[in-house]
Amino acid sequence: MFRDSSHAWNPTSEEIRSWAYSKDGIPEQDWELAVNSFDNISMICAFVDDEICNRDRFFLSSLYVFTGDVIRGAKVEEVEQLSILLNKVGKTAKAKKLKAWIQRSKHLIQYPEEYSRDYWGLGSKYIKMKFLC
Repeated sequence: MFRDSSHAWNPTSEEIRSWAYSKDGIPEQDWELAVNSFDNISMICAFVDDEICNRDRFFLSSLYVFTGDVIRGAKVEEVEQLSILLNKVGKTAKAKKLKAWIQRSKHLIQYPEEYSRDYWGLGSKYIKMKFLC
């Protein structure tokens, strides 16, 4: 699917979409970091909301990492952009797990001191919670 490993770290939205519905393994370790960008978040949310997409846990994990990275970066304009995006996605979100990410992300924006890598980093404990499995 990807020409080489370096290309997997700069995937197009078409490549991400193709992988989302394939049976291929994760292209690279920690690939959640490669798919995360403000441009991709709406698409990633759609994957989490799509019952046909069997990569929902992967993409949900990437959403938690994305929020964590934005909050840790503490750039006001990025936090504001995330807040706008959460409101937009919240209008159409169907899946309980996506709605939980939105709610938790909004809470973290309000209380950034509550950031914990255990919940907002790779291997998020939120993904391991029973109702998300």
